[in-house]
Amino acid sequence: MQDLINQRKRVGVVILTFNRITLLKIAICKILNQSVLADEILVVDNASDDGTSDFLSTNKNITNLRLEENSGPAGGFYYGIKYFAEKKNIDYIWLMDDDFFPKNDCLEELLQVATPNALYFPYIREKDFKSKRDPGWWGVLLPLEIVNKVQYPNKDLFFWGEDTEYLKHRINEVYKFPSSWIAAAKGVHFASRGKNSRAPWRYYYESRNNIYIRLYVRRTYLNLVQRVYKAFKFWVLLLGGILLQEDNKLEKIKLVMLGTFHGIFKKLGKTIEPGPAVK
Repeated sequence: MQDLINQRKRVGVVILTFNRITLLKIAICKILNQSVLADEILVVDNASDDGTSDFLSTNKNITNLRLEENSGPAGGFYYGIKYFAEKKNIDYIWLMDDDFFPKNDCLEELLQVATPNALYFPYIREKDFKSKRDPGWWGVLLPLEIVNKVQYPNKDLFFWGEDTEYLKHRINEVYKFPSSWIAAAKGVHFASRGKNSRAPWRYYYESRNNIYIRLYVRRTYLNLVQRVYKAFKFWVLLLGGILLQEDNKLEKIKLVMLGTFHGIFKKLGKTIEPGPAVK
């Protein structure tokens, strides 16, 4: 730890939350109990109405950025990253949802290997004991130098795939910054997805954003035939999963078709009002 103190790597934390005050309190406790403390903790509140704002206003250890409306994870992380990029007083941004609970030495382990020219993400165990091996909004450490070059997430994606577009396609494929999985850094993503776990509105954004990303975002990495093939394969698998495993099939299929149409014709933004669970 002394080496980290000597190197003076300054860290700003971004926690995105929406109407999950119980999880948020746990996440904040986990951050405040890290073996290496962050320089500033920013909670981006996506217009919660469950008492989150009152709780944050009484916590002197937290900076509260309350948005006027729910802008989804795409907008939430856009404004969180923008906040630290404009302040320019930190070296790394540690990004997470309110349901990510890092082990008390997670940040220390990430900083031990961190350099300004790569992404770093921890070993993640899901609530259902599955593990993640790709960067996402679960404790990824993002150098400010990379942000200065690639800018911010695409807030018009609103929900679903915005982390993949930003962390993998744009940062890895377009700008050629590598990502490193740090097994010694550990955390729990306190969420699980199973059959019928997704509300119908989510299928709209999943289909729209995946089609859009496959057709238009990955141009620097895949040719047109490859992109169309991957978009079609995704579409068939999504529809097949609904037909074989899901309830409310007709409603979900209608939303997939609408999302597909909007993805092909690049109609982005918050076009369908989400349910109460979206951050």
